[in-house]
Amino acid sequence: MSPHAVVLVHGTRTSASQWDPQVPSLLAAGYTVVAPDLPGHGARRTEPFTLAGAIDAITAAVRTAADLARRPPGVQDQHGPPGADGTARVHLVGSSLGGMLAIHTAATVSLPLASLTVCGAAVQPGPWTARLYGGLVTLSDRLPGGPDGSSSLFRLLLGREGARAYLRGGRAGAEVVGPAFRAVASLDLRRDLGRIQVPVTFLHGRFDQLRIQERAFTAAARHGRLEVLPYGTHLVNLNRPERFTADLLRVLARA
Repeated sequence: MSPHAVVLVHGTRTSASQWDPQVPSLLAAGYTVVAPDLPGHGARRTEPFTLAGAIDAITAAVRTAADLARRPPGVQDQHGPPGADGTARVHLVGSSLGGMLAIHTAATVSLPLASLTVCGAAVQPGPWTARLYGGLVTLSDRLPGGPDGSSSLFRLLLGREGARAYLRGGRAGAEVVGPAFRAVASLDLRRDLGRIQVPVTFLHGRFDQLRIQERAFTAAARHGRLEVLPYGTHLVNLNRPERFTADLLRVLARA
């Protein structure tokens, strides 16, 4: 049985499948892996996105991972019942929207965490910036071919395998973007970071557009560490999956 578990939280409009390139290596390293779908995403696309629902999804995933870590290693895309004693400790990893939500959940919910790793989420959105970035996220829907033709854009940005992982679980509709970004704009992420007791690592691709406040965010964490990788863009786990997976395993082992 493995005493280690990892929860992987995806970004906006993708799903748990965002982490497809990392799951086999995490399992091979002995980790139990849980990758939940956030409300409005993946298998939960018919649900509205709410902040409370997202926190509940991450909370349930962490508690489930702690329970599953006492069983043979495996991966669950959907959360199950939490363990009773919570003795196993969990590494929480979030990308983009998932990283912001992971920060807030780790700060506000009592969970059996070992560490928090945040990718592409070192920025405090405000109402105006949330609207701006939300507009950019939905821009591909207005390109020739519309939402159904966007896979070619993702292949260009992420490569064939990265695009396949991004889209495998389904792509959430544009209607999820507004509620999601309004939710994170209502948070005080730097205050949240100051409340987290476990090590926090900001693991960013070199060309990630959402690392603009990474030094302030790292300083706000009680046990903060910044690592800027010499490669990769915002979805670094998809556009440079092999290198990122090796670096993520190194960060988790250190934690």
